[in-house]
Amino acid sequence: MRWIVKAVVQGTLSHVPRGAAVNYLLQRHVTRNLPASDHVFRMHVEEAQGHFRALRRHAPALEPRDAVLYEFGAGWDLVGPITLALSGIGRQIVVDIRENLRLELVNDTLRRLPALLGESDRMLEPIASSGELERRLGIRYLAPCDARDTGLPASSVDMISSTFTLEHISAPDIAAILRESARLLRPGGLVSCAIDMKDHYSYFDDGLGPYNFLGVPERAWRFVNPDLHYQNRLRLADYQLLFAGAGLTPIAEQVERPTDAQRRQLDGIDLAPRFRRYSSEDLEALELRLLCVR
Repeated sequence: MRWIVKAVVQGTLSHVPRGAAVNYLLQRHVTRNLPASDHVFRMHVEEAQGHFRALRRHAPALEPRDAVLYEFGAGWDLVGPITLALSGIGRQIVVDIRENLRLELVNDTLRRLPALLGESDRMLEPIASSGELERRLGIRYLAPCDARDTGLPASSVDMISSTFTLEHISAPDIAAILRESARLLRPGGLVSCAIDMKDHYSYFDDGLGPYNFLGVPERAWRFVNPDLHYQNRLRLADYQLLFAGAGLTPIAEQVERPTDAQRRQLDGIDLAPRFRRYSSEDLEALELRLLCVR
């Protein structure tokens, strides 16, 4: 099973010096998952555009050039923040728990993005340092920075975004991050999140479906859930409770539901004890896009 091999490799890298750097090199030069495929690149652009539309719809009096946005878990290529900058957002603060930014991937984003946005005549020169991002695009990159306790001023941002990040964070840490997010937001500020609740090993192994990990008991899951590929396996109700617990009120929710074939697959799984208490609606949710207000 290919996913087991991936789990073993990333489990090993999670416990060796500079394992994250080695993991990046493997994805860049061996599996060639980086730079992102056109499909993945476009998906992240569309998610960023969704955050921008949410801001315009729910904070119509706020001019984008005057807005301050904050994102945790921006990753290697900054597709989302750069998309938002080109959409007109004036200032962004982007944080990562470790310094993940890779200039070669950021420059790949700068090269590919204008054409995808229908602005093929717009030239974006490559950057030589992360400091150029702030000078040229208003993106301040902070890493390492703990999103549970950023040290940033209270009530200093208008909107917080997160794209396919929360599923890789433990529930207690999500609770702390959301409390910190609420502290950072100005009154009436927005939180816009996209969360992927599928088994991420299914993206690597065609033999798996999106619910495969729901059948793995907790003790066994610990051995195949390394830090570099951590998945919390939280379901829909878990996220809803975490946001509510941070004092964030939902104003829009979009849940991706399974196809008939995927639902049959879920029905055929012998659920691990942890998941037997959930409703079918909570278990079957594949993706969640949640917009909340402070």
